[in-house]
Amino acid sequence: MSPAPDVAMLGNWIHSWVQPDGAIHGFHNHSVWGGNPYRWNDWTCGHSTWASPFLAGLTLALRQRMNADALALLERLIDFQSRSFQPDGNYKHIGFQAGETLKFGLIHNAIANVSLASAAWHGRDFLRPGLLDQIQRAFDQNTAWHGRASAGGTCNQEYARIWGKLLYQRAFESRRWYDELPADLDLLIEHFHVGGFPDSECEATWRSAGDRRAVEPAEYYGLMILPLVMAFETYGERRYLDHAKRLCRHVVRSAWMDRNNATRFHRLWYQRDGAWRLMREPMLIAGMGDTLEGISACLRHERDDEMAGFLAQCEATYARYQTPRGYFVSATGWQSEVDIAPSTAWHAHDFRYLVGRRAVDDAFWATFFAPYERASVLLGDQCYWAERGAHWSIADYFWQDVFQLLGRKDESAFGRDMAWIPTERALPERFKFPDLPRFLKDDEAIYLIEGDWADLDVTSIASAPLTH
Repeated sequence: MSPAPDVAMLGNWIHSWVQPDGAIHGFHNHSVWGGNPYRWNDWTCGHSTWASPFLAGLTLALRQRMNADALALLERLIDFQSRSFQPDGNYKHIGFQAGETLKFGLIHNAIANVSLASAAWHGRDFLRPGLLDQIQRAFDQNTAWHGRASAGGTCNQEYARIWGKLLYQRAFESRRWYDELPADLDLLIEHFHVGGFPDSECEATWRSAGDRRAVEPAEYYGLMILPLVMAFETYGERRYLDHAKRLCRHVVRSAWMDRNNATRFHRLWYQRDGAWRLMREPMLIAGMGDTLEGISACLRHERDDEMAGFLAQCEATYARYQTPRGYFVSATGWQSEVDIAPSTAWHAHDFRYLVGRRAVDDAFWATFFAPYERASVLLGDQCYWAERGAHWSIADYFWQDVFQLLGRKDESAFGRDMAWIPTERALPERFKFPDLPRFLKDDEAIYLIEGDWADLDVTSIASAPLTH
């Protein structure tokens, strides 16, 4: 049997970032594009709508095993997300890797609606009625998400818009967009789908119909596959399932094995010198959930041993790269903080997928809510992630001074540790990480030089060996 990730511990870690008002904080590291609020000079780490799939995952878990504390948590999360609006109809906190600097965008509005509608659909038997009404009002208020699919848009974002509408119709037994959605789907298939990657049984999508130098990165395919499968279920049109399966094969047959013999998503196919080439890295690990969920949705309708085997292999990859604290290695190939800094936003997508795949047993909620007192460290080649309690840091190895970032899970902003420089930019004392473990990396190995091994959970993806 393939190793499996600990889904309850993953949920425990995401839950550690949830605020009393229902916001999901996090260092919003985008391990596909390499950006984060530090790189964008934004310095915020508050709520992100891209973390909203946590709501859907919790709903799926509660359908399997009810828990009063978890239900209260879910309702608090839904209340926050469905009330958080900007005056122009965009949801608040949609900037993700650009933080609060970015105030608009289709995909981060759409994913919040997908998550809310999914929670309404799967939680309709136990969510209080007022919350269901609130979700419906949020759909009407979120005017940035309104409109029809466009060939001039971004493929995955246009599909996500349709996915939210299909989920809304299912959750509220509505036919609000029933007659127009097939035409929207057919438009997207016509303008964005392209065959032959990597063979004639596969289909990729252009990210933009006007830019044909590359196709979409692998982690976005769930945003196309899931609405296509739902359209097949809604309209009974076989072509939607066929296109979904061809997209699945594109991801499955483009996969590769990394140095730890783990199955990995490819980055994308791109064109150079008139030939199409496969790019593997840099590429995420945390964040595979949407595409894996799409493949799993296809398997509900037809058996496919190749796809089923791929899901098992990717779940083994999650397990291989999961830390004792519950979060996954973010990526490989960036050689920077992008590889090691975990994002609640990407992990929320993985949580939703994994809860849907695994039984929620008697111990799940006890593990989910259990306190975690130890320090967690993830070592990379250039820096390392550390967290304990409310404190987190992207820290430098001994005698290096590149990152030195300090934050708190209960704060919506972070900063650089400037304690040794007399300046008004110095962080308040509450940001100081007590007993931050310190490591030295030399030409031979990595060594702990400050801290107690008995108090640490240390994982390493660095090329240099870790020595006790």
